[in-house]
Amino acid sequence: MEKFSDRKVMSNRTNDILIEKVKRDINEPIQQAHFHPYYEIGYLLAGKRQMTVNHSIYTMERGDIVLVNRGDLHKGSNVTHAGEVIEWIGLYFTEDYLKPFMEVMGEKEACECFSHCIVKIPAKRREYVEELFKKMLYEYEKIDALSPLLVKSYFYELLSLIIRCEQNKAEEVKKLDPDDELIANAAEYIYNNYYMNITLEDIAKKYNMSKSAFSKKFKTLTGCGFKEYLISVRIKEACMRLVETDLSITDIALDCGFSDSNYFGDAFRKVKGVAPNKYRRNKGMV
Repeated sequence: MEKFSDRKVMSNRTNDILIEKVKRDINEPIQQAHFHPYYEIGYLLAGKRQMTVNHSIYTMERGDIVLVNRGDLHKGSNVTHAGEVIEWIGLYFTEDYLKPFMEVMGEKEACECFSHCIVKIPAKRREYVEELFKKMLYEYEKIDALSPLLVKSYFYELLSLIIRCEQNKAEEVKKLDPDDELIANAAEYIYNNYYMNITLEDIAKKYNMSKSAFSKKFKTLTGCGFKEYLISVRIKEACMRLVETDLSITDIALDCGFSDSNYFGDAFRKVKGVAPNKYRRNKGMV
């Protein structure tokens, strides 16, 4: 599903939006926790999907939309059984693609749209929303010279509807059952304290669970193993420091919770596909 990778976006500046429809079953490769410098909107057509955005955990059902801001750490995992599938439409777009909408709507209102993470589309509006996605997918194949204009028009219409649904929502999106709040609290603790020497044993003890019970529950709810989530949060913070500061790579590694720069370099290359110094030289555009 991650066709619209950082490398693809940054190597092709004319590719300001990507639209795709995918179908996944239980046998598909598991998506890794990741982040990217562009926005993402996902619509669930069928099935059930667990979504972790930063440290918040949601269960998505048909008609739910996830909004992922630039730089948000996120991961989707399918809640399916053998023989079941999910159908998903994904939009991935740059800030430049969003700017004309911001100029009309207002930057604050447009950006605030992406702070809600999950928006539930009322059942009576789903046909309308799905028709918009269908038209975008059709025109994205570049039927003629008018197609890019029509894609952008449908896209802005979709954003307007999402904002309206959020403003007129009847109830808050339910994140988790009460019994699962403990894991959500643990994810938030890890997210906010990534720079500390956090071990699985420490975090399990903090929440009065055995290591095996905590590990299993954390993986089930977030879709990530404890170590994968912790390293992903640390790499996310390291990317920001590499681009926005002049700190040495060793200092960044230590500030972000890595024991040494060699371990940091190996982990960084595994997640981002390049060495930290190359990521810095290219200002994150790799």
